[in-house]
Amino acid sequence: LSTRILETRKQRFISATLLAISIPCMAQMAMVFGILGSYGMEYVLMVFIALIITYVSGGLILNRFIAGESPELFLDIPPYRRPYGKALLKKTWMRVRIFLTEAIPFVFLGVLFINILYAVGIIDILGTFFSPVISGIWGLPKEAAAALLIGFLRKDMAIGMLLPLGMNPLQLVIASTVLTIYFPCVATFAVLVRELGIKDLLKSVLLMIAAALIVGGIMRLILLGF
Repeated sequence: LSTRILETRKQRFISATLLAISIPCMAQMAMVFGILGSYGMEYVLMVFIALIITYVSGGLILNRFIAGESPELFLDIPPYRRPYGKALLKKTWMRVRIFLTEAIPFVFLGVLFINILYAVGIIDILGTFFSPVISGIWGLPKEAAAALLIGFLRKDMAIGMLLPLGMNPLQLVIASTVLTIYFPCVATFAVLVRELGIKDLLKSVLLMIAAALIVGGIMRLILLGF
């Protein structure tokens, strides 16, 4: 939502895409610290270094190839004033209500959809189908397909699903990074639809998937080798 202050479509698109790709939510960060921190903080640091490099390089590439202007941003910052408690609570509730109204239907429908896929065995089929990417490019077990699908609903929950798969710490680093990058969670997806529109959203999603493939592949080569 903060991208609204930017003046041009190019700036809003780049900012929204980079935020969705490289900035994990607080719950996801907590799961990364909880799971990888038990192996050592150096593994947590690897995830955030990868995300920072992705953020900077992605911004430079998008700024180079996306048409449009990027004017300087000048904001007239008013003097700080103590907010009125009643007005603050009213505005906060209004924002929360609008967000919940948009996001909750997506979450419930997504949970129903994932449960149906589990019940009919589609998850296992998808794991086998995407194994060239999941195992071949990222070096992860094919069972990680379920976590990637759950990541569309709750990325923090998806990271927790990686733990029973018996992966080593370096594989968990790759999986955590890919989960952050590859696709926005359903709440972010709902906001991006509203802020960018369908056309730019599809472009943004394609960029996220491409970034996940490239970054995950590079990390696999660096951390796991061939």
